[in-house]
Amino acid sequence: MGDKKKKGNGAAKFFDVLLALALLAGIGYGGYYIISHGTVIDQKTNYDDHLVEEPTEPPTEPGIVYETTEVSNQDVHHGSLILVNHETPFQDDEESLVSLYQVMLEKDCHSFGARDAEVKVQREYAEQLIAMFDAFYNETFDNNVIVQSGYRSSERQQELYDEDLQKTGLDYSEKVAVPGYSEHQTGWCVDLTLFEADYDGSGIYSWVDEHCADYGIILRYPENKTEVTKISFEPWHYRYVGIPHAGYIMQNGICLEEYIALLYGYDYEREHLQITDSENKIYEIYYYPADASAETTMLPVPSGYDYTVSGNNRDGFIVAFATGETAEPAQETAEESQEEETAPEDENLS
Repeated sequence: MGDKKKKGNGAAKFFDVLLALALLAGIGYGGYYIISHGTVIDQKTNYDDHLVEEPTEPPTEPGIVYETTEVSNQDVHHGSLILVNHETPFQDDEESLVSLYQVMLEKDCHSFGARDAEVKVQREYAEQLIAMFDAFYNETFDNNVIVQSGYRSSERQQELYDEDLQKTGLDYSEKVAVPGYSEHQTGWCVDLTLFEADYDGSGIYSWVDEHCADYGIILRYPENKTEVTKISFEPWHYRYVGIPHAGYIMQNGICLEEYIALLYGYDYEREHLQITDSENKIYEIYYYPADASAETTMLPVPSGYDYTVSGNNRDGFIVAFATGETAEPAQETAEESQEEETAPEDENLS
């Protein structure tokens, strides 16, 4: 009997060790998972790290049911989140472009100007530009901003590229994108100027950078992201990406390249990215890869919710939808309140 009891204790210890090792492995995986969702993911070297090797159950948020809709794989190259840069060429068409000037006439807008009736953008962007500059004018009574350029054809981009080469004498333009790789061919960006000066975003025009995300617009080429975008700082170049996305990009100080890479870590099968906009509305965002084995993809979308779908111009789709929930407004901490109460009365005097 003594021998059997002793063997039993040994077996128990053996299984205890196995259980401990299993728990440690789980913690290790959990730690990696958390870190991967809190870090910008390199879109080239780390993409494979975020592929799910074995299918898992889809997200099970309370009250959200998903259904599938069939989308063409060509739509990977369509939408307000398409990434066009030195590595990724534009592959869509310009059929949906409208004259910004004509939309301004429709809306009776006088808060800013367009160079001429030939300045074209996507209609959704035109309407948001008008809304933004109407708000800017109501705040500043300034209507000196002019949209100098929007859509450019490949031929026009080639002309600008060649002109810059002649000016600089270089073999490669450091200021003008290679034709076919310019955001201006998308209709989702504009360049701003002023009536009697260049636009640099300073002074009262800092309002634009502070509020553009409320209208789905971002400063596309920030000064501190030139190593990522491969484009020099352009304070006049603004890109439309959509309200929830713009808010995340501007609040976190990242560029579009980094945001698209980040979303690979929030695919449909795993945790979705949650974004709270300026009105405290909560959005969910997730990435879904295009079906490489077919011409179409069965895309899961939230049933009964207003959602948007955009391609990323590479390999998949990005779905965004408002959950119908709102976040609690940020509360002032007791410490901040106390600092205000104890601040010297003449602190702001000079």
